Amino acid sequence: MLNPYNTKVPADRLIEKNTGLVKKYAYFYAGRVQRAAEVEDLLQVGMMGLIEAAHNYENREGVAFESYARMRIKGSIVDYLRKISNLCRTTVKQKQNTDKAKRVLELKLGRLPNADEVAKELKITSAELSRWEQNFAANQNQSIDEVTEVYGDFILSVEPNVEDKIFNGELKKYLRQAIGQLNKQQILVIELYYVKELNVYEIAEILSVSTGRVSQIKSAAIAALRKKIELELV
Repeated sequence: MLNPYNTKVPADRLIEKNTGLVKKYAYFYAGRVQRAAEVEDLLQVGMMGLIEAAHNYENREGVAFESYARMRIKGSIVDYLRKISNLCRTTVKQKQNTDKAKRVLELKLGRLPNADEVAKELKITSAELSRWEQNFAANQNQSIDEVTEVYGDFILSVEPNVEDKIFNGELKKYLRQAIGQLNKQQILVIELYYVKELNVYEIAEILSVSTGRVSQIKSAAIAALRKKIELELV
């Protein structure tokens, strides 16, 4: 018996029908990163993602091309932004050190420290701390929101019959809430792995833990997220 889902849809037809998705996500991310990337570049990168999706797509039961294309387009754009972003391992480490210095000073002083005090604790100048803070603020384009936007379906490993709920926002809402309930270390590992696309060795270096510990944290976080989502779907 002929399986209707094995019918190959021409790639050019898929591309023509879904170019609106490229514009949608290119302008969305352009608004998030401001001057860090030109919208024309994001349109080009997104189109490459759509073309790749169209040529690789197999018309299987329960897997809509639009859903597949969304992930490939957004994945291409996020990967491009990651490559041009200043938010690298050094910047992540600087952010961690700054937050730690603020916590130490707050306990020591009994109040929130000012910028000069934080800079002194970090053994850097106030001007350098200001540059760090600007980098932190300018590179929030790949926050935890991007986990739900780009990798939400991958993290959850949902069945096809609930895939549409992810893209209409229902499961994204649950996933955001679930991520917010993780501990800080789990949230950081999830963000570094799925958003920044660092490997376990790089994350281990940032957190000063073993690669095995990183894997444990990630596995525990994913298990917790899936459990919370499953409870919402019951």
